[in-house]
Amino acid sequence: MTRKDYELIAKAISEAHEDNFGDSSANDGIYWATGLLADKLAEDNPRFDRFKFVQACEPVNNPHEVR
Repeated sequence: MTRKDYELIAKAISEAHEDNFGDSSANDGIYWATGLLADKLAEDNPRFDRFKFVQACEPVNNPHEVR
């Protein structure tokens, strides 16, 4: 896989968090799946930065935040 592939996956996970803002059980599942996926990607690629990937999977913004 390429960096672009990892970025695409992380963006999709981040958007899933945003779509489920406020639904703690859904977000718990997303965090769980993110961890499992990161583990598998790290097994596949020794240069894979698990910490950086998990950070990239975090929601970018809060759709309910007042600005």
